[in-house]
Amino acid sequence: MTETTTSSHTAPSLRRILGFSCYQGFIYAVFYIGANQAFYIAGFTVERADLLATLFGMVTAFSIMALFPRLADGILKSDAALAFSAAMLTAGAFMPRLSGALDIVGIALEALLVGIPMAIMLVAWGRVLGLSAPRIAACEIFASTGIAAAVCFIASFFSESAFGVLAAALPATSAGILLITGVGSAAAQKTPARSCDRRPLRETSHTAALSRRMLVGAAMFGLAAGLMETFRSTPGASSTPRLAATLLILSLFCVAALQSLRTRDAQNNAFANTYRIAVLVMMAGFLFAPALYEYGVSGEAIVLAGCLGLTSAFVALFIAVSVLRGIDSAIAFCRGFGALYLGEAIGIIAGNVFDAFGASAQVQHGMLAFAGLAALIAYLFLFTENDFRALSAIVDATSTIDAMHDAVIKQAGLSQRESEVLALALRGRTNERIAQELVVAKSTVDTHLRRIYAKADVHSRQELIDYAERLLQQRL
Repeated sequence: MTETTTSSHTAPSLRRILGFSCYQGFIYAVFYIGANQAFYIAGFTVERADLLATLFGMVTAFSIMALFPRLADGILKSDAALAFSAAMLTAGAFMPRLSGALDIVGIALEALLVGIPMAIMLVAWGRVLGLSAPRIAACEIFASTGIAAAVCFIASFFSESAFGVLAAALPATSAGILLITGVGSAAAQKTPARSCDRRPLRETSHTAALSRRMLVGAAMFGLAAGLMETFRSTPGASSTPRLAATLLILSLFCVAALQSLRTRDAQNNAFANTYRIAVLVMMAGFLFAPALYEYGVSGEAIVLAGCLGLTSAFVALFIAVSVLRGIDSAIAFCRGFGALYLGEAIGIIAGNVFDAFGASAQVQHGMLAFAGLAALIAYLFLFTENDFRALSAIVDATSTIDAMHDAVIKQAGLSQRESEVLALALRGRTNERIAQELVVAKSTVDTHLRRIYAKADVHSRQELIDYAERLLQQRL
């Protein structure tokens, strides 16, 4: 695919939504469908050993790709690597997921056949979704999550073997859409002009601090999720009792999130609203779990729905951070999901430690309280709603400028160098500053601006901005 001057998709893509929903559906099948498999070592029972092995495989792959971005880029540019990953996931879906114990070979196969290729596929989707403006990407992510939850909700009423066949087909479908989309050339579609936008150091430092807190917050939320995934678990029993309730709540949450994202009122911060709703759902589950359990309603099902909704919100923010910090969205996914899934793995280990003290009501309530405390600490002190609001406000402002930039390029037919000058001009750079950042003479910048004015039929910088705003309004 050839390099273009327009990188951000300005409308949700049905192809990307369907492809990512297939990936999400496979995750739900692998993580939550089937029996809780245990691993016995030195008289100690490790519950959810299959999920733990998958998570460690994913975290390992994320860490390697984050440390060696060239290696990650080479993998993502290889159609054969993506096809092979899909084939491995299909093989992993057909692995026996019956009650009983895993041996060391089974754990290794779970990590290799499921964990590592699942991480590669997720990072590939991170690069493709990162081509969209953050708000558009968020719409695609929540739509994909909602579709996957609804389909899995319906499938949960059929036999497990029938659902296994469906799950085996999902990786191939997702990888096929990735290959059609052209994930290998996605990095080349980043607008060259945007790579020249060096933001003020103060803003960059603030964004970096926010993203660090976000990673720690994601790890803490993962810890809470891991604890709940071992809460009241029993080897050989269903890995996620009342999964249908979780999927139904999750699909309703996605509908609410999409409705919020469609509203462009400046007073309505859609990203912060989704964060608040997801945490509220989680905390409601923690609060009412003991009372609801006596009436046959699973509080942990509500918590899990909130965790999955929160994961989707973090996916959108990982893309936003990649835009703001000028890094490949694939690498942002490696870092973000590496933290989230590492926290989840630690949570499963901590849950097993709690279970080692017995299955008394006091131990169970202690595990529940610890999980709720981890989520509360993350929300109040690590990555707060105000942080979420501040980061998403920067995202919306940046996305608006990028959308104006793309609209002018398309309407006026600017050259690559003119598009680079336009990107900096729309951000308020003086001609002297533009010349410094592009390493050209000021007279060259003056010439490019005169050509831009002529093509846009304007006569000044302010008229150019007004022209870009009119074009953007026409697109909305």
